[in-house]
Amino acid sequence: MSADNGIYVAKFPDGYRVVHAQAIDNLDYYKDEALRINEIHSYFGRSTVIQTKDAALLEAHRMSKDIPILEYGVCYIGELPFWR
Repeated sequence: MSADNGIYVAKFPDGYRVVHAQAIDNLDYYKDEALRINEIHSYFGRSTVIQTKDAALLEAHRMSKDIPILEYGVCYIGELPFWR
């Protein structure tokens, strides 16, 4: 059985955000930009803004220690559009 999960770090205009999520490929499912931004918000909307990439990656690795099965590990997925 697949866990299909990971800890994902993304860059936004206001800083970096870190989430534990499943099916991260859903971020690219929608071709319509407004729908895509809504999907991005559903994944990252409640996460804390972290100012540097290094601090975000440290937080991601800290989070990973609490998750027994982490199929995709810690991944930096690049820059994503902001939803405001």
